[in-house]
Amino acid sequence: MRQLICFGDSITAGWDGSRVRPALTKRLEKGLKGLWGVRNAGVPGDNTDQALARIRKDVLRHPYDRVAVLFGANDASFHKGLPIDSFRENLNVMIGEISPEKTILITPSPVIDTKQKGKRRNERIAAYAEVVRRAADKAGSPLIDLHARMTELHSYTKMLQKDGLHFTSLGYDLLSELIVTTITELEK
Repeated sequence: MRQLICFGDSITAGWDGSRVRPALTKRLEKGLKGLWGVRNAGVPGDNTDQALARIRKDVLRHPYDRVAVLFGANDASFHKGLPIDSFRENLNVMIGEISPEKTILITPSPVIDTKQKGKRRNERIAAYAEVVRRAADKAGSPLIDLHARMTELHSYTKMLQKDGLHFTSLGYDLLSELIVTTITELEK
């Protein structure tokens, strides 16, 4: 059985506002029709510095065929963020350690600015999303441009919880669909 690891923050983990639920994992298992095992290595609150500290334990020591990497929401935040150059370097290290061919990079999603006041702004998240795009292009890694896809859907706010950051069922439906489609295309 092929193995997918989802490596990310609270959005990957399935944070529902009060606890972690297997929202993404269950959808991926169903969408991949039991042909792939799915391991969720999402940790709420993590930025890429914290992710690098746990990459060996949560990703590299496990068997994998693909690793979907989704970070940026916390890296771009004002309260726990990292400078954009550190984010870029951390992504490049992750890609190198996982391998460019097995890494699927995912851009961070937009937020509802008014609900994230003082924490995150879409303008800043868009800059971090661009770093992910460029990292994928430079490494030759597959890219899921979640940021662009959600921004194109002017009703993306329905995909976000009341906090303006975390996903509703609709958000997880879209994210899982994009991951399943990408993996299916890559495996042809």
